[in-house]
Amino acid sequence: MFIYPTQGKITSRFGKDFLNGVARMHNGIDIAKSGLNEVVASERGKVSKSYLSSSYGECVRIAHEINGQTWESLYAHMRTGSRKVSEGDYVKQGQPIGIMGNTGYSFGQHLHFELHKGRWDIKKSKAVNPLDYLLKDLSSPSSSSVHTVKSGDTLWEIAKDNNLSVSELKALNGLKSDVIYPGDNLTLKNSSYVGKRAECRVSKLRFYSKPSWDDKFVVDYLTEGYGFPTIVRKLKVDDAYQFEVENSKGKTFFVTANEKYIRVE
Repeated sequence: MFIYPTQGKITSRFGKDFLNGVARMHNGIDIAKSGLNEVVASERGKVSKSYLSSSYGECVRIAHEINGQTWESLYAHMRTGSRKVSEGDYVKQGQPIGIMGNTGYSFGQHLHFELHKGRWDIKKSKAVNPLDYLLKDLSSPSSSSVHTVKSGDTLWEIAKDNNLSVSELKALNGLKSDVIYPGDNLTLKNSSYVGKRAECRVSKLRFYSKPSWDDKFVVDYLTEGYGFPTIVRKLKVDDAYQFEVENSKGKTFFVTANEKYIRVE
């Protein structure tokens, strides 16, 4: 679920409108309010861009994966020097990323917020009306969680394109062989991880502050309330796997997927 990225009044909606008397396609919504207004991540994800643009001004883009669908949100015209995140950072929903401002090609303090169903591109071809998705439940299965086999498709290609191994793809679909046929529908998403719990061998299990195998990101999880963290999702890191987990305090960390030390029940 995407939340509103800031407080204020919607002063310009998605679609065709006029700016200074010139017709344009407005690919997002504008939210305005006087004073000091924090801008937060509409949904958790990875910062894909944090930069100063001549048009967007102080701008942040965040990539999200929700139910197998890639999204990208954009936050523009923030106050000079207010960006709190950098490219590559992982952010939580509601995490502050900047302050509403008036930078770039902007006329008055506001936040320009875009939502793209897919990755942002210069033509903004995947832009959707944020008001159709804000505060809406996006957890129901979507067509992106199923692949319809086309002539020439192979399990290896389908698995690679969806960040899966061939064995995982076969297990998801109960396949005993590598033979697939045009028209077959293959499930690409395993929802069994959501809400499951990790059984930890405390003396051996390693927790990371971000998806990485680098020792410098190992954290002292015992001080963070860990015991039996809830698994949020499965991630692929350097051709291996880690689980994103949430502890009893609601704090997110990442745990190695060494089967000797973690078990999904």
